[in-house]
Amino acid sequence: MDVEAMRRNEKRKLGALLCNGISTAIIAVGIFTPAQGMIFEPERARMSVYALGFTLLGSIVAALILFSIGKTFLSRLEDTE
Repeated sequence: MDVEAMRRNEKRKLGALLCNGISTAIIAVGIFTPAQGMIFEPERARMSVYALGFTLLGSIVAALILFSIGKTFLSRLEDTE
C-alpha cells in the first residue's frame, strides 16, 4: 500500500470536490439571479432580457469549465495497491 499515492489521490479528490462545489454555486447564482429579477422587478427584467440571458449562459459555461477541471483531477488518480 503506497501511502504517498493515497495522499496525492485524496488531494486530487479534494480539488475535484472544490471545483464541483464552485460550479454548483455558479449555476445556482446564474439561475436564481435572473429569476429573482423577473419576480421582484418585472419591468426592469423585460428591458434587460439579453443581460439576463448572458448571465445564465455565462454561468453555465463557467460551470462546465470548472467541471472539466475537476474531471481532470479525477483522471489523474493513481493505483494504490
